[in-house]
Amino acid sequence: MLFITGHTDQVLDYLNSHIRQVPEHCIVITSCMGRYFRNFAAQKEIYVPDIHNDFCLLRNGSNYGFGFYISDAELDFYNASGSIENRVRLAYDRL
Repeated sequence: MLFITGHTDQVLDYLNSHIRQVPEHCIVITSCMGRYFRNFAAQKEIYVPDIHNDFCLLRNGSNYGFGFYISDAELDFYNASGSIENRVRLAYDRL
């Protein structure tokens, strides 16, 4: 499982250039415009924070004990129990 966090354009550039070299079958992307990664779902199992909204909103992470802005999916992931795979399935949307 590969976790990628970044601005949508940067993550898209990375995946467009490297998707064939990524050995992991499952990619978890934390980026503000999750729907933009649909074209990769034919090649890999792709999870994104929120496919129902245009943008994944971020919260001030210091309110939750983190030193960075954090998405609801990340908060759900960190607060869930079970295996990493189970936590990803509970917190993120599969494309």
